[in-house]
Amino acid sequence: MKKFICLCAITLLAFQAHTYAQNIHLPADSVTKLLCKTWEVDYALVQGKKVTMPSSTPKIYLVFHKDGTCSAVGGKSKPGEKGRWEYDAQTGTISMIVEKERKSIISLTKTQFVVSADDQDAVPDDSLRIKVYFKVKQK
Repeated sequence: MKKFICLCAITLLAFQAHTYAQNIHLPADSVTKLLCKTWEVDYALVQGKKVTMPSSTPKIYLVFHKDGTCSAVGGKSKPGEKGRWEYDAQTGTISMIVEKERKSIISLTKTQFVVSADDQDAVPDDSLRIKVYFKVKQK
């Protein structure tokens, strides 16, 4: 079961799941300042249950740049897997777009951001709800 949960989290992080709405209302320069860092997976909530990544699992990082680009590094990410991110101040949404897949960040602070997924495509009758929490990568 743990392997399945880790696989789900890694898949989400590799931009393979669907994510939904958020409500982040900040000035655009504040979003850039908060987001443009290297982030690592801290833990995930799967159906409300906290799951940490096993120490044997390669670390996964998301890197956001001020020019509106982002990339996934480590884990099952393909080398050079890059995308774009954008902030819509009117709707309060931050989107990541990688390989034509749009993902959303549902929460953002200076030390943490959260990506949410509701993977009804994988299991239509019993959706798998996942929230992945990222923390700033320690130097």
